[in-house]
Amino acid sequence: MTKTLLVTGASGQLGRGVVDHLLDTLKVPPARIIAASRNPENLAGLAARGVIIRQADFNDTASLVEAFKGADRVLIISTGEIDLGGKRLKQHENAVAAAKKAGVSHLLYTSMPNPEPGSPVLFAGDHYGTEQAIKASGIPYTIFRNGWYQENLFMSLPHAIASGH
Repeated sequence: MTKTLLVTGASGQLGRGVVDHLLDTLKVPPARIIAASRNPENLAGLAARGVIIRQADFNDTASLVEAFKGADRVLIISTGEIDLGGKRLKQHENAVAAAKKAGVSHLLYTSMPNPEPGSPVLFAGDHYGTEQAIKASGIPYTIFRNGWYQENLFMSLPHAIASGH
């Protein structure tokens, strides 16, 4: 296992779950874990456990580069920006570029099942584009194609009702 693991979105449900799993199940020393969030004040409980806390805003590449410095592996948890206007893809591209600039040795990314062109999921392109950016970066990577979280189905409900599909 590498020396330092950084988890983005650590104040969110998945990010916090990952950090807790690293600490409690895998027994990774807290000094080897960096928890990053747009709102680091929400990570006080992890700081109290000895986890390194850093501010990282996916809309601010400089903050990402600073946050990623010294991290061997970075888990990019996809952001919640689902605007269909490319904002989330741009955020993810910022994170990939920052990882390259910071010298990260391995990227991990939470994608989705079958995001390739032709997917009926409206935001699949964000994940597909992110996967392509990761591959083009030259950084060794692991892409998780997680199954759906139930709450994601409810987010697509207004469109399904409006479109009839």
